[in-house]
Amino acid sequence: MYQTVMTDLDGTVLTPLNTVTDELRNYLRVLRKRGVHIFAVTGRPYKDAWDVLQEDFPADGMVSANGMAVYAGNENIFQGALSEELVPELIRRAERAEIYYELNPAEGGRVTLAQDRPYILEQICGPKPGSVSENEWLSRLRAVNQIITWKDKVTLPEISTVSKMYFFSKHVEKMRQWKQELAELSLEMPFDFFSSSQNNAEVTAKGVSKASGIQTLLHHYRLPLETALAVGDGENDLPMFRVAGHSAAMKNAPDHVKARADEVTDYSYAENGLYHFLKKTFD
Repeated sequence: MYQTVMTDLDGTVLTPLNTVTDELRNYLRVLRKRGVHIFAVTGRPYKDAWDVLQEDFPADGMVSANGMAVYAGNENIFQGALSEELVPELIRRAERAEIYYELNPAEGGRVTLAQDRPYILEQICGPKPGSVSENEWLSRLRAVNQIITWKDKVTLPEISTVSKMYFFSKHVEKMRQWKQELAELSLEMPFDFFSSSQNNAEVTAKGVSKASGIQTLLHHYRLPLETALAVGDGENDLPMFRVAGHSAAMKNAPDHVKARADEVTDYSYAENGLYHFLKKTFD
């Protein structure tokens, strides 16, 4: 049986309204009492993840920012950062393409330049596009209205602590073009990027992913990958699918993600799918 459950948050643990159901929260507590380790593995920054999970969420550790930060309990056991040359270049290109962006400093919070606020607000105005999931749309609205710190400039000390950059567009084709630009730039300035939906892209340091994060976490706890169960719904979950002993894609995952998982859940994240899957798997 599995010793570890490693689960994505958006589209997996979280409902469309970015909450955790009581059934899932309580069942994860049951699994922990049985000796199963629960790890949250997310693209969200550490503080942002706990803001939506709430402090009573039963997790033994967390991989945040797509592997750029790893926590055993509350202890930070790994912290990465983007290169000081890459961050300004990505900002410049995002401004030119008018792509929504957020800097995620390691110490928490999100930063965007105030001069770019007008076009960024245009990205989240009007009704939700059909291509954007409910929880991603709500997250963008909350970020712009409550979370982002709008700064006149970003200086070198802060640039050197950026662990991840997040990009978004409500237009799928525009994001596709942006991903192509990222792919070309990555040949000149090495970095990796992942997507959790067709409307976003997240840049991390080269060689860092959810897979490297969970390997760090499991090594810390001396737990084998072979008895680890990974659950997720996005492209950024594929690296951990490859290294986990067993993987499951959520019913709401894109077809190409489902095709690379060992199994698919019977229910979506909007139907409390993770709870039903874990209940069926462990009971």
